[in-house]
Amino acid sequence: MAYYLAPISTGLGDLIVSLPALQALINTGVPTYLISRTPMQEGLESRITGLAGMIRENTFEPEKLSADDVFYNLRNHPLQTDYIWGSENFEKTYPGFKITDVLKGICADFGISANYETLTPLPFENRADCADVVVLVPGSAGIVKCWPSFHWLDLADRLIKSGHKVVVVGQPDRSPIVKDCLESGLVFVETPTMVDALDALSSARCVVAGDTGLMHVAIHQNVPTVALFRYNVMFKRDYPHVRSLSAPLCHQACIDIEYSSVPNKVIKYDSFEENEHKIYWETWTCTKENWSERCMASIQPEQVHRAIDEVTMSLVGR
Repeated sequence: MAYYLAPISTGLGDLIVSLPALQALINTGVPTYLISRTPMQEGLESRITGLAGMIRENTFEPEKLSADDVFYNLRNHPLQTDYIWGSENFEKTYPGFKITDVLKGICADFGISANYETLTPLPFENRADCADVVVLVPGSAGIVKCWPSFHWLDLADRLIKSGHKVVVVGQPDRSPIVKDCLESGLVFVETPTMVDALDALSSARCVVAGDTGLMHVAIHQNVPTVALFRYNVMFKRDYPHVRSLSAPLCHQACIDIEYSSVPNKVIKYDSFEENEHKIYWETWTCTKENWSERCMASIQPEQVHRAIDEVTMSLVGR
């Protein structure tokens, strides 16, 4: 007998928000395997305590499992397939629902006793270069979710002047926002592997990030986190160590693009490559070329600075 679990979708963040379900299955003592859906979900398996192994979805054949085995495909549920999260129809049917509520519902129906109230961090190694440091994560696979470079630099300046140490984590070769920050002189902490990123974020005093996978890593690790969202806050997670700020409603042209190709009906991915059908956030960009006109620019650096001070001070002594 064995358990197999495929995360809610294809990104790193989708794996991280699915971890409580995976950990619950592991805790039963039954050998439990992670079904990875893209390369973005690989690299942390050595830190998932008790995991029996990992199998790529394009090689996984559930029809060949034994009668005692169970495959939990978190996408194969009406909460996923029948709705576009954050849409008017979804909000009308499930008012106030966020990703944690969705996963609680799916896990309850699948009989998985996942604990989303108290997160169980992955083991990590402390990094001296991130200790007592505010780690900025400016990048994202979707440029529409990014905070402008000039706001990141303004925030860094404010933090440094108020006595904080600041570093940047990310991929300058893939993110123009990360590249801008580094070219402006901010200190870069290299994290060539997912384990390196896990260790860096887990060691931080606070993490500031957009709606991206590393933000969810920081939250899962119980690190004080300030998360920056577009108007659609489906992936907002309410924990004492998290503060979330959101932009106003997008321009209608952006919303029309956003909802035109959401792959909510897809429950299985036959290819393992990072193609446009899987990396949804990379398939479109903001309709406003001027960054100052983009919705994310409405979140001000002083708001983020206050949120950092609030979340770090609120957890002192805990």
